[in-house]
Amino acid sequence: MTDNIRVVAADDHPEVLARICRVVEAMPGVEIVGSATNGQEAVTLTKQIEPDIILMDLRMPLLSGTDATELIVASGSQAKIIALTSMEDDASFHGALRAGVTGFLLKTSSRGELLHAIRQVHSGESILSPALITRILQRYEPALPPSPEVAALSDVDRELLRHIGEGLSNTEISEEMDLTLSTVKTYVSRLLKKLGARDRAQLVIIAYDNGIVTRRENR
Repeated sequence: MTDNIRVVAADDHPEVLARICRVVEAMPGVEIVGSATNGQEAVTLTKQIEPDIILMDLRMPLLSGTDATELIVASGSQAKIIALTSMEDDASFHGALRAGVTGFLLKTSSRGELLHAIRQVHSGESILSPALITRILQRYEPALPPSPEVAALSDVDRELLRHIGEGLSNTEISEEMDLTLSTVKTYVSRLLKKLGARDRAQLVIIAYDNGIVTRRENR
């Protein structure tokens, strides 16, 4: 029995799909267990194989990656989904997150970034491409007043939610907030319960919708 992270890749461009599979297969501790050329195939494969991670192209025929993600999440699958998209397609960011995507990477991401994303998402964190986050924040409009649940958060929880919305990892948050890594993990778990969020990616949505995330200043 293998302890490798089991991955399904889905993309409607054969050459792109083949490249993704080659790159992933060469990663230590990761293996490709299936591939799909449209969203419907991705949904069917997930039911049959139950992978750990799905690398999902958002624009595919028959069923889009976003719609496929929604169906997979609704089915109760434990698979974590990383959306792969182009810089020009960032308008689908919110829809994909709401559908249940846990990670979000540009197709131009390096092999190292992809491996990091697979490992982080598998461990329970969300992954957002820094380049994509920067672009989204540049276009982000002020939101409506915070919901009662968000308005009731402590200053610490609000700061934590902001960092999660900016795509920071637990390690980066621990440095920003001067907290131990174990404390950050405890605080994130507590925040998920307070806001009734499914996962970290849903916390990102909450941060955006409630105006917690602001444009990054140069650090």
